[in-house]
Amino acid sequence: MGEIVLEKVQFNYEQDSILRDISVTIPEGDFTIVVGPNGAGKTTFLRLVAGLLQLASGSVTIDGYTVSEAQRLGLLHLVPQIYNKNAAQFPATCGEIVELGLRIQGIKHKERQALAHKALAQVGMAEFTHRRIGDLSGGQQQRVMIAQALARGPKYLLLDEPTSGIDYQVSEHIMTLLRQLCDEGMTILMVTHDIVDACEVANQVICINRHVCYEGNSQGFLDSHMGTSLAWHIGG
Repeated sequence: MGEIVLEKVQFNYEQDSILRDISVTIPEGDFTIVVGPNGAGKTTFLRLVAGLLQLASGSVTIDGYTVSEAQRLGLLHLVPQIYNKNAAQFPATCGEIVELGLRIQGIKHKERQALAHKALAQVGMAEFTHRRIGDLSGGQQQRVMIAQALARGPKYLLLDEPTSGIDYQVSEHIMTLLRQLCDEGMTILMVTHDIVDACEVANQVICINRHVCYEGNSQGFLDSHMGTSLAWHIGG
């Protein structure tokens, strides 16, 4: 068993303290969502776990490894937000997008193709392997980016607002897919604004507003925090 552990984490931007004294644990096998108001530091939190930002103080460990060690071992993968307009003119096919990370790892062509096909099939996008990603809808593009992560076989899947700008039905499908991946053994850590819908599939909630306001199970968050002004201010 393993876990992601943040201990007394602080992150500053210039003179502004974005996150302070963040101490939380994401156990292996959990589906954990990170929620909070705009500007609360949710994406910063995720990027610190992914190793894309430098801590001011504190520590982040993944299965006991530093983030840089965990990256080298391929333990985690971050799926960023998808902006449809950015992909509109991108010439790569879905298969090529999924293979990209595998190419960087030095995996040979035939194995890359097999892993990419398997990952696209997992997200229900195998039939789009040879379609250009710019020709797909936002929801379809998001599935391809999740497939890119799955092809690399991470233990921890990190996602930043995977349902942002996507209609409700497609969003529901993505949430169901993520729940299925978790049930199959993958640990999910996801930043989201879709709190109520996400709580239906996630089992843990971390609510932050620069500090930790809540850490616990999803139903407990809905019962004690949603619909009240306390949602963003308890704790820390």
